[in-house]
Amino acid sequence: MKKYLLLPVLLMAMLCSTTTRLCAQQGVVFTQYIFNGLIINPAYAGYQDVFNASMVYRTQWVGIKSAPTTITLLTDGTLLNGALGVGGHVMNDKVGAQQTMSLFTDYSYRLKIDRDGTRLAFGLSLGVTQMSLDENEIRLNDPNDQILTSGSLHEVIYRPDFNIGVFFDHKRFSAGLSITELWGDFGLVKKNPQLYFTFQTLVPINNNYTLKPALMYKDDFKMQPSVDLNCFLMVKDKVWIGLSWRNGIPFSGRMDKDLKNMIFQTSLNALTFMSQVFISENFYLGYAYDFPLGKINTVSMGSHEVMLGFKMGRKAQRVLTPRYF
Repeated sequence: MKKYLLLPVLLMAMLCSTTTRLCAQQGVVFTQYIFNGLIINPAYAGYQDVFNASMVYRTQWVGIKSAPTTITLLTDGTLLNGALGVGGHVMNDKVGAQQTMSLFTDYSYRLKIDRDGTRLAFGLSLGVTQMSLDENEIRLNDPNDQILTSGSLHEVIYRPDFNIGVFFDHKRFSAGLSITELWGDFGLVKKNPQLYFTFQTLVPINNNYTLKPALMYKDDFKMQPSVDLNCFLMVKDKVWIGLSWRNGIPFSGRMDKDLKNMIFQTSLNALTFMSQVFISENFYLGYAYDFPLGKINTVSMGSHEVMLGFKMGRKAQRVLTPRYF
């Protein structure tokens, strides 16, 4: 038990450095949440009933200066005979002038619904976010601007932050609902809460192949929401391969009338190839490539995301129940 409680703290301490973000992006974008739901939903903690640790590195919009770069380290496991999921994650995010690092501990209370392993989990993440601005990345038209003369650009801001979620899993499907980044006031920077809804199902074809259709809806109630439509094929319990289509929903009430033709208005749209390979019973490697479908593909050839993970425990073997979600 002590090992599980200490691991989140130890792993989060490994990435304690300052990073950056761009205000134009609608929160942090991840593609491989499909393989580790803890990235977007604290109720996923302990879901796989093993100790699980993974690192995700994402470089977005390659070729564009100061584009988003994100490193995330996640770990989770279970306590109390599976009734409690515990974990932690640290995110190091760099975009333009905005610098952000978040450290969280994740908890889920898991209710067993039936003898087949169906569960309903309620999750909570508690943590702190550090945010600052790099004045070398900011250009002000007026050198006497109050923002510059007040010293606000030099201020490093710390705020508490928290995420909440619920996750339901059955041997044939799962569904999750979460809201993250609930603390929004960071001085010069205002963040919007991010809502995620996910649904996945399994369609066994035969002993060697399993199909997994999935979708995700993401919304920050400010800019364009987006929908991911995914379809994956598991081959002989060794490899996941699949495609994903991400598309921003053009809600007219949220479109800036002066920016309708700007590149970032369609930057959410992408076609993604994803794969995850189980190198051994304990190690796995994932890769995703996002090809932008909007106007941004005139200046960038896409985004890359790599995941390296490790599982340990008596249920680490891949069987249908659990866990293909």
